Amino acid sequence: MLAIAALSEVKAITQEEIIPLLNACFKAVFYLPPEEDLDIHLYSHTLRAMDSMLQMLLVSHCTSSNEELRNILEVLTRFTSTQNKTVQARALNRVWKLSYFVTRGFWQESFAKFVPPSQRTNIICMTLEAIGECSAEDREWASLMLDVVLRDPVSWMMDVPEILEFIWRNLGSNSTSLQPTLYTVLDVLTNQFPRDVLISVLTDLPHSDSTTMDIWKRMLSLAENSEVILDVLCSVLQDQELCGIFNVTPAELGLLRLTVVHPTEENLQELCKPAVLQRLLKIESLPILWLVLRGLVLLSERPETAIGIRDLLPDVMETLRFANTSIALKASKISRNVMTHVGKREARPIVVELAEKLLPLFSHVSSEVREGSILLFKDVMEAAVWWQKRNMRKTVHRGLLPLLFQMSDETPSVAEASGEALVRCAKFLNWKELKRQAKRKGKMEIKECLLRQDRQTANEYLWLSLPYLQNSQASLRYEAVEFIALQPLRGDAHPAVRSVATGVIQKCQGQKAEPTRRRFKGLCCWPC
Repeated sequence: MLAIAALSEVKAITQEEIIPLLNACFKAVFYLPPEEDLDIHLYSHTLRAMDSMLQMLLVSHCTSSNEELRNILEVLTRFTSTQNKTVQARALNRVWKLSYFVTRGFWQESFAKFVPPSQRTNIICMTLEAIGECSAEDREWASLMLDVVLRDPVSWMMDVPEILEFIWRNLGSNSTSLQPTLYTVLDVLTNQFPRDVLISVLTDLPHSDSTTMDIWKRMLSLAENSEVILDVLCSVLQDQELCGIFNVTPAELGLLRLTVVHPTEENLQELCKPAVLQRLLKIESLPILWLVLRGLVLLSERPETAIGIRDLLPDVMETLRFANTSIALKASKISRNVMTHVGKREARPIVVELAEKLLPLFSHVSSEVREGSILLFKDVMEAAVWWQKRNMRKTVHRGLLPLLFQMSDETPSVAEASGEALVRCAKFLNWKELKRQAKRKGKMEIKECLLRQDRQTANEYLWLSLPYLQNSQASLRYEAVEFIALQPLRGDAHPAVRSVATGVIQKCQGQKAEPTRRRFKGLCCWPC
């Protein structure tokens, strides 16, 4: 390599002769064994010699340096496309260092123009991967390369769908170290190509995926501060081809533009078209549903428009099937707002169906969703009239155990709401003993009260408690373990087993005032 550099410096070698020599050098070095199997001093010296050679080739051919750089990068990018990750990384590292040398040298043209167009997106993606995985030194070079890309997005980010798919795939991974960088790239991509990015999110990314939803929300946060992106969004929502994909008219989908502009009186009146909104709620796309629910939140906050969307609540709650936190937050907020504004009498036609859909939200990952759904469940019971109570009794019974467990929620407001809802359940069921214990917040007594019912009901509670063994909150897992330990054993035919169950009950009753940590320690010592 030093010989090639020397020959180039005295112009004793032509460009045509250099290319096969470069290919041979790259192949010899890039296909060396992994770094840990080499003499690190000699290996590092070899790489430095290669970088010096490449720089000398550019400097010594200053009259034709653009062509020289293009030739070098054409050969290098063949190695960045190989399936061998070690070879990829070594070749990519040379590209990074060349970009640094060129962009701080005498070149006036964009570095991207010397990279084959088919390889530009590949280099961006590999550079982003390296930032999240490589050593500190390589990460610094990768960051410098990324700066080159972000300063010239028009030349580099031509393949919007592929770059967006890469961002989606890596945002959805378990690694969080790369997320800030990915969002920065997404911001630049959106600002530079707003229409292409918006269309790609709605058509190329999975419609029902939470990561797609996160990307969409990030883009809309940019739109709130950019009239250009906002105008493009309003235009995209009336795109004929997009409307065909979702099987709606441009006028129907275009209505959603009113959800991202200032909510004036005129805009809200135009937005309040329940039949159209109900049709849009059927679209299997989280980004579109998020816009629909955003509009319904605005309408639910005003008494005069809340009454108009009352009959949409079952459709709103149906969106919970996507198990997305952002969607669940908006759905529960809409339902509570409507219940508040329309009054109990107007809400009665939907309370039975609404109550059934709320139960799964009691253990939702979001504390805000848990609290909102529990408070709404309480409101729904209060709105029910006598002829609806028969249909609701089974649902309310199924809510007792989850509410009992949620009384131990680590979020105080959720725990408090659960206790209040449990009292309301007992009143609804006309269960005086349960109401008395729920008011006293005696968890062990409430458990025993629930277990005094018939065998079939007790078994149903057992199945309801099993999912809580996997709950992320230790306090709720404790409650589930405690309840399961009580239920099957206290009535066992064998006296020794009954004795163990009695001991568990007594131990729990004696430890009610102790801190959670000590209770867990005691749990580990229980006989089994």
